[in-house]
Amino acid sequence: MITDKKELIREAAVKVIAREGFYNTKTSKIAEEAGVAVGTIYNYFQSKDEILEYIFEVEFEKRINYLKKLDRKDLSIYEKLTMFIEKHFQEIKNNLDTAQILVREKEFPKTSDFSSILSYLNEIPSLLESMLEEAKEKGEIREQNPTITAGLIFGALQGVVEKSLRTNNLELLDSAEEEVINFFKKGI
Repeated sequence: MITDKKELIREAAVKVIAREGFYNTKTSKIAEEAGVAVGTIYNYFQSKDEILEYIFEVEFEKRINYLKKLDRKDLSIYEKLTMFIEKHFQEIKNNLDTAQILVREKEFPKTSDFSSILSYLNEIPSLLESMLEEAKEKGEIREQNPTITAGLIFGALQGVVEKSLRTNNLELLDSAEEEVINFFKKGI
């Protein structure tokens, strides 16, 4: 049982937004799903927009923290990428409602002033870029533009998840880890 009300509200919001879509979701539905009063939600969030922002924040922080942890380890770039890609797809498979929101609502920051979501969307490729730059300097990978390669990795992960969820082909996620990892091992 969740004792942290903010987390309880976030998890309820994930269920409701995944089912209804962000714009169709009412704060009262989130409160009902969480089993709290609507006023309780406003003790933690100023608006429904802020709840969505928090959903993104929690998910991207998981990946950012994992990448930073991997970066500190004495592993090859291939080991780091493999571990990150496996972790990413595992998170998606374990949290399909959240994944649905990340795919469907990722354009939201472009229509609102949510620079924090945009900063998360930029931080993951930046961390990948730094890891690739270091690997290039060590001679682990060929000469390349780490900015472009990091964008390719991040874009590939997003693309596979989007394709899988939009076509309701969840089996695609099962083979995605190996395919994406092999693609980058042979390409970089």
